[in-house]
Amino acid sequence: MPVGFKPNAPHTDVPFEVLDRSSVLAKKSASDYHLRQRPDFHQLLVCTDGEGTHIVDFEPVNLRRGTLLRIHPEQVQSFIPDQSFDATMLIWPVGTQSDVLDATPWYPGSSAPTTWDLDDELLTRAILWLEELREEQARFDGSTASKELLRTLMRSFLLRLATELPSSDPSPSQLPRPYIDLRIAIENDLYNRPTVSRLAAQIGYSTRTLDRACDFAIGKTAKQVLDERIALEIRRLLMYSDQSVAAIGLEFGFADASNFSKFVKRHLGLLPTSLRAASTRPI
Repeated sequence: MPVGFKPNAPHTDVPFEVLDRSSVLAKKSASDYHLRQRPDFHQLLVCTDGEGTHIVDFEPVNLRRGTLLRIHPEQVQSFIPDQSFDATMLIWPVGTQSDVLDATPWYPGSSAPTTWDLDDELLTRAILWLEELREEQARFDGSTASKELLRTLMRSFLLRLATELPSSDPSPSQLPRPYIDLRIAIENDLYNRPTVSRLAAQIGYSTRTLDRACDFAIGKTAKQVLDERIALEIRRLLMYSDQSVAAIGLEFGFADASNFSKFVKRHLGLLPTSLRAASTRPI
């Protein structure tokens, strides 16, 4: 189900919210625990105690004390209850400065890092920084000055983290520009199910150049990058939305239901109806 940024605070226009995983689960009924959510806001989870699992885009992410998890807007996530770990969460809406943590450009399906292991010293500092944000959040009065203070503090927190986290491999400067341009073009044209040749013409590269760039960045062809991104989006819609299977197929240009089923089976391993059925089962 889609989830919007609705902070549990006296002033709903607070720029961010700091909360605990335990408090999030306490607000949910037992029947909601297994539901997949698609938040339209940014999230950071810092595991502060114990260990367990969080599901992000259908993949389990193992968390233990010191793990930092970055979840991007529109990713599908699932909380798993009854696990002996807790985490401090920072959430903030799209449009608020957040790119300082994304040293390597991130796109759905890309290999840019989304988890880091903080050593004891950095974890201690990160918890203190988050508590500072929580304290100022409690003082927020809705004024322009108060908003600017919170935005500045959050950006300072993200910058502090970014300077401490290990550099990614490959570094942003090493990622081929054609690969980044292709990723952007795919996101802009995703629901039209474009071909690699059409995207190549749009962004001014040959298909061979895109293949070489994708191979360098993540060891795949441009078509694999494109097909996997489309398949991920289809899986997201099948497993979290209430759109019919036929409507989802049409949204991606599959006028023939059998062709849609073949595409889904080839790339996701199951027929669309089977994936949809799986979405109602507890995780």
